[in-house]
Amino acid sequence: MPADLVAPDAHQAIADARMIVAKNRAVDREIAPLSAQGLLFSPVWEIGSGIARGRLAVLPPVFRTRYFESEGAEVLDDDATIELVCDVLPWLVDDPVGAAFALENTLRAWLDDTAPTRSLEIPYVGHYRLLSLLLADIARKSAAGLDELEWLASIGLPVEEFRDDADLPAEAIIEGMKQRLDQMWQDERAWLVDAFGR
Repeated sequence: MPADLVAPDAHQAIADARMIVAKNRAVDREIAPLSAQGLLFSPVWEIGSGIARGRLAVLPPVFRTRYFESEGAEVLDDDATIELVCDVLPWLVDDPVGAAFALENTLRAWLDDTAPTRSLEIPYVGHYRLLSLLLADIARKSAAGLDELEWLASIGLPVEEFRDDADLPAEAIIEGMKQRLDQMWQDERAWLVDAFGR
């Protein structure tokens, strides 16, 4: 992230989040024939010469359920989810080291340094990478069964500040998060082995 990055206001963040999801889906539809060959569009944006860029990722087609279809897509259609992501954005802008640690696994899942990139024809704004990564993270983890509080715990935020009296205790939320993340990683490893033998 740029050293002088400032989080946008809530209205702008929500508009940007919806724009990112819509653009990612448009590019995904455009390159749909490649999906069956294990070439997916990474929903995590990058910067190149002041323009937002996207990158291909070599992943099994079933990985589409982590963002572009099924549960991964459904959660990104939910206004409350978009608002939650945008509420979280300033926390991670203020803690770039924590953000890097919290989101590194999802970045690695989608990033293929050797894959080609393409211009998205949108001027790059400093928070696009972090916001696109947060959206990819919540879609992936929601598709794997994490609820909102478990997702917040998974990115290192203090669950106690978000839970209501009717919710499970923070310790139970964290334990559920760990179990579902372990299952997510096992499933994704199995997908890679089935598709590519690795």
